[in-house]
Amino acid sequence: MKPLLNDRGKPYTEVMEYDGYLFPGKLGRKGKTKVSEILADLNELSFEDDEVCIVSYPKSGTHWTYEICHMVKTGSSDFIDTLVPIFDYSSMEELKEVQATSRVYTSHLYPRHLPKQFMEKRCKIILVYRNPKDVAVSYFKYSKKLRLHDMEDMGFSEFLRHYISGNVWCGTWVKWMKEWKTFKEETPDYPLLEIAYEDMKKNPKESVQRISDFISVNSPPQFTDEIVEKCKFKVMAAHKHSNLPQNMEYLTAFENGHIFYRKGEVGDWKNHFTVAENEAFDKDMETILPKLGLNITYEL
Repeated sequence: MKPLLNDRGKPYTEVMEYDGYLFPGKLGRKGKTKVSEILADLNELSFEDDEVCIVSYPKSGTHWTYEICHMVKTGSSDFIDTLVPIFDYSSMEELKEVQATSRVYTSHLYPRHLPKQFMEKRCKIILVYRNPKDVAVSYFKYSKKLRLHDMEDMGFSEFLRHYISGNVWCGTWVKWMKEWKTFKEETPDYPLLEIAYEDMKKNPKESVQRISDFISVNSPPQFTDEIVEKCKFKVMAAHKHSNLPQNMEYLTAFENGHIFYRKGEVGDWKNHFTVAENEAFDKDMETILPKLGLNITYEL
């Protein structure tokens, strides 16, 4: 177990460092607390080629995309009122239940850590990414509410430094994106859809249609429209805040709403970054983004 230290030299959370990735410190399944054991469990699962996983760096639109994909896959516009199934944390029983229902998962893992049979069966992957400035703000606000973080005295500027240096769960946004972009380059024929959070905000109907086409579901136009309406952030968030998952108390003591749904805006970073922080961030990204081949949108 490795403590992540704040600027005062005190631990603010813990991680397990394994194979270049920073796993949350309290990761575990029925007494198995070693990352190698947890990943081995995932490799015991079997899959069919119609199953789908939404992969993303934390706070990049994972839950929003999951709701869309779940609706498309099941043919129902009902929201789920549980925490989304995630390879990283969900129990084996929960993951097996998904196989019998929606067959849609989520993950923040690197490609090499996903279940072996999932990859061998060439199950479909939807890679969702978001501009790294809004990710930083959303990650900060989310982390402040987690039981596993002691961030009462930490402001955004300090968190931003940790985020940029990789002193957070999952490491840096840049490294995470590099891992997935490298995978895409090295396996160009793997069925992977890359979609930007900001594009989903700007063109929701087109985005729902792209997801439907990718997972080979021919949704009627009226159903696509229904999904678009249901998954408008304000509509979705209102439902989520009124229907909190029973097991969310494991993650947070926050009782005034669903911790995975905050503003859902593009450009909220402008309310948190100082001019100097923004200029330094842009400078760092000048050479990185072209290499990643990403068209990043910071405001709409």
